[in-house]
Amino acid sequence: MRRGPAITALAALAISLTACGSAQTPPGGAAAPGGLQAKPADLSGANMYFIANTEQMGWFVTDADGLPLYRYDKDVPKPSKSNCEGECAKAWKPVLADKTPMATGVDPISMGVLTRPDGTKQLTIQGWPQYTFAEDKAAGDMKGQGKGGVWFVTAPNGAKITGGKAQNNTQNKSSGTPSTSPSSGGQTPQSAPPPAAPGY
Repeated sequence: MRRGPAITALAALAISLTACGSAQTPPGGAAAPGGLQAKPADLSGANMYFIANTEQMGWFVTDADGLPLYRYDKDVPKPSKSNCEGECAKAWKPVLADKTPMATGVDPISMGVLTRPDGTKQLTIQGWPQYTFAEDKAAGDMKGQGKGGVWFVTAPNGAKITGGKAQNNTQNKSSGTPSTSPSSGGQTPQSAPPPAAPGY
C-alpha cells in the first residue's frame, strides 16, 4: 500500500524535472527568458596573429591570412628600430599594428608596437619589427626565408628560424641559403614529429 504514493511522488518529480529541462534552449537557439547568454568576444579592435607548423620550419608566426612573419637582421630590437624603408618596405611590408596586437601561441608580453618615420605603427616581437614578403601570396609560401642572408621567418618566441629548407624558396642556391644547424637564438629544424604548440 505504501508503494503507490511513493511511485506517484517519483512520477511527479520526473515530470517536473522534464518540464524544467524542456525550458532549456538547444545550442544555436534563442536564449531562454531570464537565462544567461555568452556574448562573443569583439575582436574588431585587434590585429590577429597566429602560429603554424611545417616539417621544414617548425613553429612560426603568421598573419591572419596565414602568411609568415619575417624579421630583418639589420633592424634593432632594443630599442625597436626598423631599417627597412623606401624600396625595401615595398618588398618587405611592415606588419601594421594600428590596433591592439593579439596572437594565439605568442606570449603577449613579447609583443609590442613601434612608430615608423611615416607615423604608421608596426608590430614587434621581442623588440624585432615584423614584416611580410610581397612574393608570398598564399598560406604556406615562404619565398623570403633566408633572402640575402638577412631575412628569416619569426618563431613564436621572437627568434629567427635559420634551420631547415623553406617551402617555395627558389633562393636556396644563393649566398642567403639558411643554415642547417641551429644558431644562437634560432630554432632547430624539425626532423621528428613536431612538438606540441607553444602555449601562453
